[in-house]
Amino acid sequence: MLIYLMLKTSFRLFFLAALSLFTLMACVSNKVTIKPLPVQTAQQRASQLQQLSQWKISGKIAFIQKTLDEQDKRESAAISWQVDEGNKNQTLNLTSYLGINVLHLSSMQGQHLIKVNSKEYRSDDLPQLIYSLTGLTLPTQALTFWLKGLPYQSSDKIVYNSKTKLPLNMTSTYQNSAWQITYDKYKVFEHLPMATKFTIKKDGLLIKVSIKKWSFTHNAS
Repeated sequence: MLIYLMLKTSFRLFFLAALSLFTLMACVSNKVTIKPLPVQTAQQRASQLQQLSQWKISGKIAFIQKTLDEQDKRESAAISWQVDEGNKNQTLNLTSYLGINVLHLSSMQGQHLIKVNSKEYRSDDLPQLIYSLTGLTLPTQALTFWLKGLPYQSSDKIVYNSKTKLPLNMTSTYQNSAWQITYDKYKVFEHLPMATKFTIKKDGLLIKVSIKKWSFTHNAS
């Protein structure tokens, strides 16, 4: 009987200790996972992002183009895009889900080279070059602003979240056409809250961007 009582008491103490430990771990876990987004004014955030002219994204991009025969033209790829805005240099790679490179773009000082199917194409008009090869409209110059939530034109209209002060949507003018950009799923990268989901619309074109990672090169002061 004595041994039974000792075992029963030991089991009860062990159970209570284990329960306390799991409760403590749950509390600690909850505290770690709750990370509110840092809050800046729209002007503070824009000023900080304007100074970060060298950046890189990796993720996925999809194009959905309405056609005259009402058949949607759909293209999707993994995207890796590195931009140096100050020197007007960029490198963009689109790869298939099998990891096959389907398009490589490199730009230096306003001169653009695209490699597709082992062939090279050069031009100083990048949007026209992309359209002639793919039939898709890709506003690359404006995208460098839109992805960061910055206006491309001074007349662009941005709607901000009232609490986080982060962009929710934007109406922007590019090549005399109105584009609608929507932002979602903000995450913190290098102390900056950046959107990771975008939809970009114009007429019958829909571009969806899902970013897995943002990285920045901070200029030396």
